[in-house]
This record gives sequence, structure tokens and C-alpha cells, in this order.
Amino acid sequence: MKWSLQQLQKINVYPYIVNVTYDFKDYLENLQNTGTETDILDVKKVEVEILIEKINMDSFKFDYHINAELEIECALTLEPVQYNMDINVSETYSTHPDEDDENQFPFEGNTIDTKMAVWSNIVVNIPIRVVRDDAYEILKSRNIVLDEEIPEED
Repeated sequence: MKWSLQQLQKINVYPYIVNVTYDFKDYLENLQNTGTETDILDVKKVEVEILIEKINMDSFKFDYHINAELEIECALTLEPVQYNMDINVSETYSTHPDEDDENQFPFEGNTIDTKMAVWSNIVVNIPIRVVRDDAYEILKSRNIVLDEEIPEED
């Protein structure tokens, strides 16, 4: 979903709420085809509630509530694990963004692509380490034993 600055300026009632479901299969496929390393194996369903607030005629705040069903690699077994991401993200878009504010972005080509913003936030917020509940059993079946007890001096 793309929003132009003109569309945002025409909205009469703020905050303005939009609910959308995104399909990111093509984004994931593109990421994998470019050889970019990712722990994301599959993107099932991504539901987003977007709350748009007007700061002034040239600046708008977008609050994203992102609920995504993902399949990512287990950090121990590399087997698929279901991961439900539920995050809130705020971003401000402006014709004159504050360069010191990392959550403030310029309008690119006079538009905001909320689908790309949501995808970027999903990729950035993938946890570094997710472990399956049965990871140790899987490793044991592969004759791999991890020492869970590490001496304090180590």
C-alpha cells in the first residue's frame, strides 16, 4: 500500500486507521534469489494495523502493529520452527526529515510504501536465536550432545 503526500493531506480525520494483510512470498523469494543470507524460511501471514497521525502538512507519523507468522531456522538444528512476531514500530515521514532522528524518513518520490516499511521491520526484528522445543532431542538423534553445564570460570 502506497500513500502519496497529497493523499495524506486530504484526509480530514486523524488519527486514521488502516488494517491490511500483506503477502511477502515474492519479497522472500527475491531475498533468497539474490543470495542474501536470511533465517526466514517462509512467511505465512502478516497482518498490520497502521495508525496514521498528522504532525503538520508535510510530516506524518505511522504507527505499525505488525503480527507475522514466520518459519525460521532453529539456531541449533537448522530445522524449521514456527515463530510469531508481534511488534509495534513508529516511523515519521517528512518532506524535511530530521537527520538526527533514526525513525524519521523522507518521502521517496512523494510516496510512502508501507509494504516495504513493514517488510524492513520484519527482517530487522528477526531474533538472533530461536530454538525449537525439541531441539535437544533432534540433536541427540543425530548423536550430537551439547554440554548444558558450563563451569562458572569458563
